Amino acid sequence: MTILTQRAALPADRNATDLSCLLESMASALHAVSHFRPEEDFIRYALDSSAIVAVTDVQGTITYVNGKFCEISGYTPAELIGSNHRMLRSGLHDTDFFRALYRTIAKGGVWHGEICNRRKDGSLYWVDTTVVPHLNPQGKVDSYTSIRFDITARKQLEVDLRASKQRLKRLADLDPLTGLPNRRRFQAHLEMLIAGFAATGEEFHLAMLDLDTFKEINDSFGHHAGDELLRTVAARLGALGEHAFISRLGGDEFGIVLTDTPPMAAAGFFEAVLNDIRQPISLGATTRRCSASLGIARFPRDGDDAESLLKAADLALYQAKSLGRDRCELFHPALRDAAEQRSELLRDIENGLRLDMFELHYQPIVPARGDGPVSLEALMRWRHPQRGLLAPGDFDYGFSDPGIRAALGLFMLERAFKDVAAFAGQGMALCRVAVNLTNSDFRSDVFVDRFLELCAETGLEPQRFCVEVTEGMFLGLNQKRVHDGLRRLHDAGVEIALDDFGTGYASLTHLRHLPIDRLKIDRSFVANMAASREDRAIIRGVVDIAHNLGKRVTVEGVETAEHLALLSQMDCDHFQGWFFSKAVAPARLAQTLRAMRRVRA
Repeated sequence: MTILTQRAALPADRNATDLSCLLESMASALHAVSHFRPEEDFIRYALDSSAIVAVTDVQGTITYVNGKFCEISGYTPAELIGSNHRMLRSGLHDTDFFRALYRTIAKGGVWHGEICNRRKDGSLYWVDTTVVPHLNPQGKVDSYTSIRFDITARKQLEVDLRASKQRLKRLADLDPLTGLPNRRRFQAHLEMLIAGFAATGEEFHLAMLDLDTFKEINDSFGHHAGDELLRTVAARLGALGEHAFISRLGGDEFGIVLTDTPPMAAAGFFEAVLNDIRQPISLGATTRRCSASLGIARFPRDGDDAESLLKAADLALYQAKSLGRDRCELFHPALRDAAEQRSELLRDIENGLRLDMFELHYQPIVPARGDGPVSLEALMRWRHPQRGLLAPGDFDYGFSDPGIRAALGLFMLERAFKDVAAFAGQGMALCRVAVNLTNSDFRSDVFVDRFLELCAETGLEPQRFCVEVTEGMFLGLNQKRVHDGLRRLHDAGVEIALDDFGTGYASLTHLRHLPIDRLKIDRSFVANMAASREDRAIIRGVVDIAHNLGKRVTVEGVETAEHLALLSQMDCDHFQGWFFSKAVAPARLAQTLRAMRRVRA
């Protein structure tokens, strides 16, 4: 009964473990029977066998310790008995901690908590501690019994767990490749700055930086070279100045926040950033030069929250890239208007596809000799309800969106099959119809699969078609899928033409390893060929190489009789240009071909 009474007297809000509850119950029992020596001796014996026990007088002088106390503290009984308990203090607890403890036990209450003590060798240990006051016959406290259990291992585990959590938190805020703060940390830093600077009205600069040549280096030398480039750029950016907060936002994009810097000094700072990146970079056995484009926005004039400020910097970055790259551009409101127009254009294109506003026009490709059938190149047109008939150059921004490109590619394919079937029904004698492709047509197998399905559905042989690809499609991460898709089409009988030859990245290796049947010489070589001996030599050389490799040649941009006369001397296979015909709508094609036959005759 006594034990139950004393336990019930403990504070109702004590949050203790089961072990602590048991310990307090035993301590309360010891407190309750302090006048009854047999019971106290029994409980003390039970505690001595498993607990660290000490007895002190009211001044804190140690009068009794058990063996476990000596074992954990490193002191002998002789060194402890007669000494004040303060000799074990670790210094981790402040004065208020001990004041609260002493207030409790001086009033006859039992105190329970965790205490860190110091051993004789100076090391620290933690003990779960219950201090029990002893009452003399007059009911006054005359000594204290401390009952402890070693919890050092648990406390160390808690410390380790806290350290692990802090380490994981730090890692969660860092980019693992460069060691710079990541997008998450950058966003948090930016929002913190905005909150602080909004109150003072001060200005700071936010810049978005994108590497211009990262894709080429990554594709040409491998991902390890790309990673080394990113680490080098990060190191150069990280050495910039105490007022710059640098982050890798993802891919080859970095964010820079510049504070405490006047506008003129900020402009010089960002130019220095670009100049640092221009310096040669060692990538394994090779040394390369790199450049970057940078867009800058200012708080608060260009945006008063993180989202609008980042958008402004991103628009300025887009402007820097569109103006030739390797430069800085400052945001101005006209960029936002242009971005809204581009977004509206994408919406209009999607709407135009849905409402069947797009169509194909066809430009003849004429054989150089004889009266053989012509081929056709399908060229997309958009019959816009307000702007009239538009060529791709009038809505070329729409092709920057991969999804739009893929949708337009499928539209073009299906419309071409529909038109070719109609031409056959009208009895037109045609050779092949060429359709232009982009990388997006090879993002998956959908385009090639659909092409072969249409052949089966319409009964049109694959040999009646040509697909035109550009040189840039054979670069980049998608090149294997492009190769595989072209190989499937070629094996089915489709002619493969390499368009705009000589203006991009093509090499003779492409002609040797890729399934290319025809080269199309770009119109830029034809425009000045009458006055340029170099242009004539290039055309003649391409024709000779192509024929020696067993490939045919089409020359684009034939606009005058002089062009035709010069090119006819170079053994070209086909001509295409306004001298023969512009691209015409399907309804006018039969009439156009009849007129061409009369002229050629």
